[in-house]
Amino acid sequence: MRFTISKKMIVGFLSVALFFGGTSGAFFYYLSKVNDSYSEIMDRRAIILNNVKYIQVLAYKQTSSLRGYLLTENLEFMIDLKAENTDMNKLIDETSKLVTESEQEAVVIKLGELNREFHTNYEELLENFEGDFEQEAATDYFINELLPIGTELSSLTTSLAERQQILMDAARVENTKQVNQMERMLVLFSVLAILLNIIIGLIISRNITNNLSKLTKVINKMTSEPNNIMEIPQIEVNTKDEIYDIAQAFNNMAHSIKENSWLETSVAEMATMYQGIHDLQTLGQQFINKVTPLVGANYGVFYVKHGTSEQRFHSIAAYAYNGREMGECGFRYGEGIVGQAALEKRTIHLTDLPENYIQITSGVGAASPVSLMVIPVEFEGEVSVVIELASLKKFKPIQVTLMKQLSNQIGITVKSVSGRMQIENLLIESKALTEELQSQSEELQLQHEELTKMNEKLEEQYKSSEQKTIELNETKMELEENAKQLELNSKYKSEFLANMSHELRSPLNSLLILANLLAENKEGNLTEQQVIFADTIFKSGNDLLQLINEVLDLSKIESGKIDINLEKVNLKNVCLFAERQFRPLAKQKELKFSIEIDDKLPEYLWTDQLRLQQVISNLLSNAIKFTEKGEITMHVHHAKIATHPSTKNIKTIVAFSIKDTGIGISKEKQTLIFQAFQQGDGTTSRKYGGTGLGLSISRENAQLLGGEIEVESVPGKGSTFTLYLPIYEKNNLQEAVSLREEAATGLEMINENEQEVISLHKVDSLLNGKKILIVDDDMRNIFAITTILESKNMKIVFAENGKNGINVLMKNPDVDLILMDIMMPEMDGYETISAIRKMPEYVDLPIIALTAKAMKMDKNKCIEAGASDYISKPVFIDQLISLIQVWLYR
Repeated sequence: MRFTISKKMIVGFLSVALFFGGTSGAFFYYLSKVNDSYSEIMDRRAIILNNVKYIQVLAYKQTSSLRGYLLTENLEFMIDLKAENTDMNKLIDETSKLVTESEQEAVVIKLGELNREFHTNYEELLENFEGDFEQEAATDYFINELLPIGTELSSLTTSLAERQQILMDAARVENTKQVNQMERMLVLFSVLAILLNIIIGLIISRNITNNLSKLTKVINKMTSEPNNIMEIPQIEVNTKDEIYDIAQAFNNMAHSIKENSWLETSVAEMATMYQGIHDLQTLGQQFINKVTPLVGANYGVFYVKHGTSEQRFHSIAAYAYNGREMGECGFRYGEGIVGQAALEKRTIHLTDLPENYIQITSGVGAASPVSLMVIPVEFEGEVSVVIELASLKKFKPIQVTLMKQLSNQIGITVKSVSGRMQIENLLIESKALTEELQSQSEELQLQHEELTKMNEKLEEQYKSSEQKTIELNETKMELEENAKQLELNSKYKSEFLANMSHELRSPLNSLLILANLLAENKEGNLTEQQVIFADTIFKSGNDLLQLINEVLDLSKIESGKIDINLEKVNLKNVCLFAERQFRPLAKQKELKFSIEIDDKLPEYLWTDQLRLQQVISNLLSNAIKFTEKGEITMHVHHAKIATHPSTKNIKTIVAFSIKDTGIGISKEKQTLIFQAFQQGDGTTSRKYGGTGLGLSISRENAQLLGGEIEVESVPGKGSTFTLYLPIYEKNNLQEAVSLREEAATGLEMINENEQEVISLHKVDSLLNGKKILIVDDDMRNIFAITTILESKNMKIVFAENGKNGINVLMKNPDVDLILMDIMMPEMDGYETISAIRKMPEYVDLPIIALTAKAMKMDKNKCIEAGASDYISKPVFIDQLISLIQVWLYR
């Protein structure tokens, strides 16, 4: 039976019934009114605070959606953008109705104006963007006009949220003051009651003050420690009267405050946990270990989506898991509760589970959970993670709310870690391929050395005795057989290197392009350290490309598969090439660098300019590398006719002498350095790096040009390498190189080891609006090349194989040029080009072949198949743009 204070007063003493009953009723009414007013204020402030935080999230999302649409023109971003803008308007209107302070009303009104301004500006941007608006201009408009609005929205919502928090704290203080006032009133009325009837007053006051003391103690602790919200105790009252109601109301308020504080603290703790994690399994395990006990669960599994076609969700981490081996448990979309939650993109909460649904075990027993919660995690509209939790108790609403907030954090983190893992895997794969190529090259070198030793042994046997003629003939036959085998091995080696070139250059192509784009940091969103990382990846990729090119050049020379293209070469241009390429490198090492050319030399000579420049570059590069102080000199002059027996029938010989003051080379090693993979210092701890291929390739190139290389050196004083070339008379060779070859080859200039290609027709404005079809089975190359060409305001369509490429071309007859990869499955580039050329309407359509294979016959096969031109991977951006310009405006 509820024995209220008024009943106690009536039973105890009728004399004070009206007085004390009236005052007690008035006190209870006032207290309830204060409590209700405080609860209404706190609820309204909480709603406003939640609305402001969600407005801040929507402001960020709509800015991100607009950026995504501008980058990809994906209509899904456009749908999200409109929905987010509409939701923001609704939340702003709702918040405006709840705010009562004039200052806050002005902020909310400003939010509405900014959001409408954002809507107006992006509508104008989209109208221009879908018309004849350049993407670069659209991006500038977005950065200058829309992004500042988004930033101001975020700033306003932050200040509004902080103000609401201040008002909530002020409301708590005001409520405490009012409660204190009621305490003083209660004491006053108690004294009056004691004066009326001391005995009755003592008995009743003892009963009342005991419970009020408990209430006062808790309230005083709360006011003295306002920041220690989590330590607010519960008020325990044994009587069932009005004080009990007050205690219960206070207890409910304290519980609500604790829950909100716990929610914010838990979200913050989980956010700081992800730092330093670089793989998904560690991320999933740490997340499930932390969140399972945090929400009162006893069992948990972390599922991640694998694959692009099958798209199954596999478990990679678990808490108290006692089922099958990790990784075996997987679900497709719509399969089981996990797959259904991923399909519907909503949390599924099950209660009253059957006994045999799942067992939560420990060392002393097992039990069935009563509640199951499956939460799908979305990122950019796609479910990438599903979290499954089970508990021996029912999940509380606050725990469900926490999981919804945490799912947003973990989705972004999983995407970031996955991208980082993909880059690391690519780097590991590239390193493994490089090591494999090096191993194969060393094996071929060992075979070559063994054959050389056999040949030397045969010569010694021939000189020692003429009686061993029969044995010599037999040995000769064996040697011829070995030579045939060596020729066959050389053929296999060439084919292997060509195929290996393709396998290395394909991923290297996209790696170089994307690493270069990251190093440029045009958007300015990377840290200085991240830019250094990207630049290091780009330079390492170029070093790997240089190694691949040197090995391929050596293989081509050894197999006799290099053609010499004689042309009219200006000697001053050769010197200018050396000047521009190596003066910055010499200046960097504080070396004196000079080039001298004799006046009486002819202005032109007929030779292969590319091979000549390659030899000069190798010699100058070595001179600078092995010289710590002093000077480097290149002297171009006439040479004596009798210097070389191989050139004794040539009237004029020009010499390129490159002299340095470096470390020098001992006499016994001056022959060794021209062998492949050899250096003057051949130890693994040598001071100077390099593959040892440069001088070997240079001597072979010199011999192909009809000349020779000599070296004179003194250890510790320096070396002089001299290239001797005959000056041929050519009367019937073509003197002009076509515009296509000049633009495609360009003028190569190297500065801090970076290559730039200066095109003869580099006019980007001519490329605006041109449509390019890219056919390549490697999406990394498609993505990299598309990014570059779209920056030139070109329209891009693509296909992942030859058959689809023809279909895309039929649907886009206005294609201006095709970039065709050669090595593709099913229908390769040769077959695709031939099929296109059989269509009358595409007989003259420019088709540029792109391939990672770099052997001599590859270019001829492309041209014979019908390609307009040929470029090998990795593709240099400016060279590709120059070649496209030539063929679009030939």
